[in-house]
Amino acid sequence: MTQPSTQGAVGLDLAMSHRFLLTAGSRSLGSWTKVSGLSVKWDLADHRVGDSDQYFKYAAVPKYDRLKISRAAEETGTAAVQEWLAEVKTSGGIPEEGGISILTSAGAPVAVWTLREMFPISWSISDFDASTSKVAVETLEIVYSGFIVPAARFGR
Repeated sequence: MTQPSTQGAVGLDLAMSHRFLLTAGSRSLGSWTKVSGLSVKWDLADHRVGDSDQYFKYAAVPKYDRLKISRAAEETGTAAVQEWLAEVKTSGGIPEEGGISILTSAGAPVAVWTLREMFPISWSISDFDASTSKVAVETLEIVYSGFIVPAARFGR
């Protein structure tokens, strides 16, 4: 009897934790463990035809949530974020293109989103307490005006 494969598209590597890579412009901001807020929602618009009872509904202005990402503080990635925050402070937060990638536990890419006009609006780090065995967690909050998923990636 053959054993099922534990690797590949239907295997164990997808059942394990994902990692997330973040870029801003040409800089890598490292690997992250938690991401929330990558979403879009459309307002609903109505169009009434003349003074008849007939009307049409369609998607209007899209709205994007704030992207909130977290990870254990680490030397290289945390330093890259601090450099980016210093640049934003100097430039006043000029929006730039960036990206968020989902990787399997083995490091293979699952999906990539290009974030349009992104910039940070908040950064924090958890309390420092050496009496507990918890690591310091940094959290970065980013706004963006859209994301682009290459259609060819999904067979369209």
